[in-house]
Amino acid sequence: MGAQDILAMAGLAVVDSTNFSLILGTLYLVVSNRRPMSRVLTFIGVFFSVYVLVGNLLVAGARSLEWDETTFDYIQLGIGVALLLYGLIAPRERRTRYNAEGTTSIAGAVGLGLAASAVEVTTALPYLGAIAIVTQAELSAPVVASLLVAYNLIAVGPCLLVALLYSRSENRFTAKIDAWLQRQREKRKTSRTGLLVLCVVAGLYISSDALFRLEYFGLVDIPEGAR
Repeated sequence: MGAQDILAMAGLAVVDSTNFSLILGTLYLVVSNRRPMSRVLTFIGVFFSVYVLVGNLLVAGARSLEWDETTFDYIQLGIGVALLLYGLIAPRERRTRYNAEGTTSIAGAVGLGLAASAVEVTTALPYLGAIAIVTQAELSAPVVASLLVAYNLIAVGPCLLVALLYSRSENRFTAKIDAWLQRQREKRKTSRTGLLVLCVVAGLYISSDALFRLEYFGLVDIPEGAR
């Protein structure tokens, strides 16, 4: 696993870290509870744990099937193409609802984390791309687990930052949430366009790497040492 692969994984994690639904879930818990930190950390912890667990299971499952390298290359190519197409055809603006009424128990925060992870993991193209990169590399289970933990720490980083800011300045932070959300709504189209461009770049890298390993479906003879 080279530096380019690590940089690609870091880029994909940054794309995942801009998950607006996850940030909104954190904000909802912050403004709807008098003592939200335990709820927020539970929500983030559940989401993080599910993602790490699913990632490790996918890598282990793919390896246990004993597929040859060509099969992994085709899977990686499919994920790369899917990322590329998503970046090209996904809508530039997405509707998101925000509701700050009510309170949430610890059990509710767990349920919210499970629901968010269940919804997001089925459409987590960046994460699937990172899993494809890790699976392709011949790494030990502890190294794979460490990489996936690092990836998901980056992915939940903004939510942890929100929780930290709230703990430092509770009153001012709560008062500024609505204004921040309004600004996000106004510039959502521009910011989402940037994220989709990152998806296109990541998709190009992942698919081109797979095509290189596949020798462009046998059309190009690539020396063994260059792969």
